[in-house]
Amino acid sequence: MALVGCALIAIIPTNVFALDQSEHLFKDAKSALKSGDYQSAIQSFTKALGSLALNNEFTQAALLARAQAYYEKGDFKSSRKDLKQALNSEGISGESLASSLNLSALLYLKESRVSRAVQDFTLAISVPHNNNSLKSITHANRGITFLNTGSYEKAIQDFNRAIELDPKSSFNYAARAVADLRTDRVEKAREDCQIAMTMGTDQQGLRLVNSVMDELNFGKLGETTVTTRINEDGQIFVQMKFSKKGKPHRFLLDTGATHSLIDKSLLKELARETRVKEIGRGMVHLADGSSSPVTRYAVENAFLFQIRLGSIQVQTIDRKTKHSLNLLGAGSLKNLSILIDTSQKLVQIKQKAASPGRRLEKTIYPMSNISDNR
Repeated sequence: MALVGCALIAIIPTNVFALDQSEHLFKDAKSALKSGDYQSAIQSFTKALGSLALNNEFTQAALLARAQAYYEKGDFKSSRKDLKQALNSEGISGESLASSLNLSALLYLKESRVSRAVQDFTLAISVPHNNNSLKSITHANRGITFLNTGSYEKAIQDFNRAIELDPKSSFNYAARAVADLRTDRVEKAREDCQIAMTMGTDQQGLRLVNSVMDELNFGKLGETTVTTRINEDGQIFVQMKFSKKGKPHRFLLDTGATHSLIDKSLLKELARETRVKEIGRGMVHLADGSSSPVTRYAVENAFLFQIRLGSIQVQTIDRKTKHSLNLLGAGSLKNLSILIDTSQKLVQIKQKAASPGRRLEKTIYPMSNISDNR
């Protein structure tokens, strides 16, 4: 699963002004930072910091801004050095402290120290200040961290709060759309994408919107054929329903897996839409090499997009696990042909026509990027 990138905050506090003789250097540095010329920004901030006409608040702001420029350039050691100096300065404002903790958390993420990053984001949230945009981005960044570690409900809570603080941020809606999708809220994901698009999202938000919409938008070629896309990770996600007008659910199509595996929470929903009957127990081999006991169920009615599959067999893992992907395996696809065009990243799924007196055979073209039996 592709990771979602955090939004880098505007480090420079909104209420900071340079003194006259260094103001032009500060302005040039901010302009270079915004345009992506990080080396020029570093040089201008360094000159500004060398001026004798600096007050303490301006020094903090310049250090934080230079730390951001170093971060963007990929010089994380220098970024951390400036950050520590700013944090150790006297009388640091709430806004500067919250900005510093955000950048500190981003640096910890670069070191794969996720728990420490979450700790700093949480501290930043608790710092009192009046910049709602900064508060919103802090919640969004912590939400993205939760999203990338599979804590989807916590991520959604943070995105909800980020939107409350800054309802005009299209990025927040785009990020929440990803979390919606990963928690099987298919229609909510579509709604959040539409909101983000009407706002005119930035490049990072647009990438998130496109990744969600590529998965949700499938081509319908009659009642028995659909086309969908392979995502940037080489995966194929499809929508399953368990009554003709039922709620769509997100499944990973895995032609290398024999059985279909679903989350226990989904099993309860299926029982409200169609008949579900327990038919036995067994063991499955998971992608990490481990094995787990499962319970198997017969589900009376299933649809892949609008294509009727009829009765299929699914199984749930008996041991306690985190919310897991719903997996649609080859055993549920006996009456389908699946053609995968990796060069165009397109997939065509077609229902086979039954011939009198002839047993249907399965025609599956597996994609190598999808894992083996789970």
